[in-house]
Amino acid sequence: MPDQKPPRRTVGARFQALYVRILLRLLPHLINLFRPVSPKIQAEVDYLESGYTFMLTVGGTRLACICRRTSKGTFKRIAPASLARDVEPGSGQPSADAQAATVDYVIAFRSLAYAFSCFTGGETLKDALAERAFSTRGPNNTGVSLTYMFTALLKMFFGWRAAYRTKKAVAS
Repeated sequence: MPDQKPPRRTVGARFQALYVRILLRLLPHLINLFRPVSPKIQAEVDYLESGYTFMLTVGGTRLACICRRTSKGTFKRIAPASLARDVEPGSGQPSADAQAATVDYVIAFRSLAYAFSCFTGGETLKDALAERAFSTRGPNNTGVSLTYMFTALLKMFFGWRAAYRTKKAVAS
């Protein structure tokens, strides 16, 4: 039935998609903002070589973020149109097109709900990985570095939330 419309997303799902979209858009800026403040983030960024590219995707959506480390140690977004189409992201294979960007590491969330849970601080990356909320592709050494960097970034970004919970628990 070609005229059948896809089911409409609920308001909650639309909010989750908007929230994840905003955080994916802000991701390179957040890394660059918190890098000078956090020795953990700085150490992990320093571990990654200039030109290192990673991608986050969310299954069932078109949400994605591709970031590349510059020679200055900062991260910048890469347009999806500039990705190499002849190699799979995270495969470690070079592209025949020298102008195309290849992705060194991929973090693929299985669903919007899992990505939202991690991006709101509701679930740690360690717990999400244990329940297979996301899959990865690429070399383990840089994957570990990215995981440590994201964990430190999320702790800094959501530190206010933990402080609020602690304050609320003490008050009751």
